[in-house]
Amino acid sequence: VQRTSHGVELTPIGRILARHGQLIYNRVTQAVKDVEEYQRNGSTHIRLVAPPSVCSSFVARVLVHISKTSDIRVSLMQMEPPEAMEALEQGLADCAIIFQYNSLPALVGPDDLEVSPFGIDPLMLLIGANNAIARQYESSHLPVQLVSARSEQWIAGCETCQANLVSLARAAGFTPEITHSTDDFWATQNLVEVGMGVSIISRLATTAGIQPDLAALPIADNNAFRTVCFVTRKADDRPAVTRVKDEIERASHQYLENI
Repeated sequence: VQRTSHGVELTPIGRILARHGQLIYNRVTQAVKDVEEYQRNGSTHIRLVAPPSVCSSFVARVLVHISKTSDIRVSLMQMEPPEAMEALEQGLADCAIIFQYNSLPALVGPDDLEVSPFGIDPLMLLIGANNAIARQYESSHLPVQLVSARSEQWIAGCETCQANLVSLARAAGFTPEITHSTDDFWATQNLVEVGMGVSIISRLATTAGIQPDLAALPIADNNAFRTVCFVTRKADDRPAVTRVKDEIERASHQYLENI
C-alpha cells in the first residue's frame, strides 16, 4: 500500500495481489465446503446451475433418471451464463450448463474451469403466424433474413441475449427497437401474440411448446446459433460429477446439433 492524503491505497502490485487473494479465498472457502459436504453426504451431492431453456427441456428428466439409478443427489438452480460462471468461481455450484452465442466473445472464467461443448442450438425468429414474414416463409421455406424484421419492435431476453440480438441486427444492417425485456419464455410468447413485438429465441426453448398462433422461423445468418456447454472445475474428478456430465451430454444429443 501507499499513503495518500486520504489514508492508504493499493499500489499496482497491491491490486495484483488483491486479485490473487480473492481467488485464494474462494478456493479455501470451497475446500471447507467440500469437506463439510463430504462429511454430511459423502461426495454424491452435486449442485448444478443451468439456464431456463435447458432446465425446461431435458435436464429435469435426466435428474430424475440419475436419482432413480444412483445415490447421487443433484440440486438444480436456474442461472444465466454469467451468473453461473460466477457461482462456480465463488464455490456456490459444482458444475454448470451454459450457452455461448457465436456472435459474441466467449465467456472467460478462471483458469481452473473446464468448458466442454455439448452441441449447437440454432436461433429462431419468434413472430406472429399471420405476420407477412411468417407467410413468406410458409411459401418459400427459406431461412428468413433478419433485416426483413427491421421495422418491428423487439422483445429482448437476458443481458447476454439482448447483446446477441443487437449484434445480429447490426450485422444485418439495422438497430433493433427494443421495447420490452424479459427472460421468461412464456411472457415473451404472450407479448409476441398480442402484437407487442418479435423476438429471437433458441430452438431448444421451443421444445416446451409455442402457442399455435405463433411461428418460430430459422434465421439466415451464420452466427444465428449458440453453443451449449458443460462447465466444471478441472480438479473436481468426483465420479458423481462425471456421471452427471455424461448423462446430460447423452440426453442433449436429442436436442442439439453436432458441432
